[in-house]
Amino acid sequence: MNSTMTSEQATACLNLALERNRQLFNEACNLTRAALDLLDQPHMDIEKFTLYQKKRRQADLKYLEAIEHLRLIMAEYPGHLCSVENSIHEPQVSREG
Repeated sequence: MNSTMTSEQATACLNLALERNRQLFNEACNLTRAALDLLDQPHMDIEKFTLYQKKRRQADLKYLEAIEHLRLIMAEYPGHLCSVENSIHEPQVSREG
C-alpha cells in the first residue's frame, strides 16, 4: 500500500479491489455455468463437447486469475483485511439506548 494514503483512501482502494475480485469470481462462475449448460443440451456431439472443454478451460483460467488477484490484495492490504473482516462479522450495536 502507498504510505501516503490516508486510512480512508486505503479502505476505498481495498473495497474497489475486493469488488473487482468478486466480479472475477462471478465471471468464472458464469463460464462454468455456460459450460455445464452445454452438457445439458440434447444430441451431444464432438463440436459441443469441444466447446464445453473450451469453456471449462476459460473458467479455470478465470478462477486462477481471481485467486491470484485476491492473493495480491491480501499481500497489499494485510492489516486492512482483518479490520474489514471484523467489521463485517461483528454485530452492529445500536447507539440508541
